[in-house]
Amino acid sequence: MLNSRFFSLVIMVTFIFSTAINAQVNKINLGQTPKEFTVKSLTLSPGDYQFEIANNGIDHEVGFVLAPKGKTDQANHIKAAYVSAPVKNGTSSLTGVVSLAAGEYVYFCPLNPTAEYVLSVKNPVTKISLEQVKGAFTTDGLTLEAGDYQFEIINNGVDHEVGFVIAPEGKTDQPNHLVDAYVKAPVKDGSSSMTNVVSLAPGNYVYFCPLNPTKEYKLMVK
Repeated sequence: MLNSRFFSLVIMVTFIFSTAINAQVNKINLGQTPKEFTVKSLTLSPGDYQFEIANNGIDHEVGFVLAPKGKTDQANHIKAAYVSAPVKNGTSSLTGVVSLAAGEYVYFCPLNPTAEYVLSVKNPVTKISLEQVKGAFTTDGLTLEAGDYQFEIINNGVDHEVGFVIAPEGKTDQPNHLVDAYVKAPVKDGSSSMTNVVSLAPGNYVYFCPLNPTKEYKLMVK
């Protein structure tokens, strides 16, 4: 009886552990028709993916290739993205689990054959709101992880238009400004404006507004 309970417990723990792992894998369905994929492009976040490739009306077996953009020779194929079995008409097959980092890839089928379709893997964009009052930002410094950010700049009580500058610490002259961090439109009192997406690598930066003007605030990226 005790052994039976122990065995049941092991099975339960194994099932929960397996389910937790599988829950982290995103499944993408891609159908092929003669000479093409029905999904012409993909934009994904970094992570683990499994692709299900379906053959819809092609009278021979097809496959699936995923490779870095511009490096589509066989040596650069992502082998985990090969299907587990050739895909006959009316059937589908799964790839292995593919770990995708940020970058540009292409997918195609040389057996169909198809064009090369772009698969973009982009880091998620984090939005940060920063408020300006007369002569100051209300957020006195930031510490962030390396990644992609978009800043919302809010003018709260400054009676003229303001802006936003990010630059490496100690290099705040205009040629060193991160141009993507400029606001899309000057920010009037009582309004806000977004920057473009800013990719921040590890390092020490500062942010400030020369139109307010404010001091330079530290922005540390780990």
